[in-house]
Amino acid sequence: MNYIVTGLICSGKSAFLNTAIEYGFDVLKSDEVVSALYDDKDIISKLNNAFREYKFENTPKETIKQLFYSSEPNRIKIENIFHPRVHMIIRNKLECNKNILIEVPPLKNNISIIKNNRSIFIQASLEIRRMRFQSRNIKNNIIYFDKLNEYQSDCLLMESYCDIIINNDSNDVPLSEYFTKEIIKS
Repeated sequence: MNYIVTGLICSGKSAFLNTAIEYGFDVLKSDEVVSALYDDKDIISKLNNAFREYKFENTPKETIKQLFYSSEPNRIKIENIFHPRVHMIIRNKLECNKNILIEVPPLKNNISIIKNNRSIFIQASLEIRRMRFQSRNIKNNIIYFDKLNEYQSDCLLMESYCDIIINNDSNDVPLSEYFTKEIIKS
């Protein structure tokens, strides 16, 4: 069975996907899809047209990240460039696979993908997520975490659309339990 997996930054989506691989699922992370699009000439051309004063050829990821967090209009422009292509790739993966988990961030543009597919929401408290971020991030740039958390928190409505809610605050319940008890079936 195919599932969409979502949750706020550092909630445990990647750990969950790694566990899914052990249980025979294929996985796709939307961050990897977006990263691949940084080399797409059509995407770069659209970015150059939308943000004429910036150059995207040499360091598109850093330039996009800077623009994304600088203002909501920039964020909307960037999402309108990337999301149609990302959604097309996700739809194709869902059509071609029978046993895949696809991670998407809880962004407004992803509501239809979450609503129209079996979906899983991974939740964890702000304190736990902040601690995870600091332990993983070499730069410990907590400002990045706070900005992304604030942006994603606007989209908590998505949790109500999900079929399965997983609380990932503690290590007492391993993520594998959701597969061994066949809550999540392949």
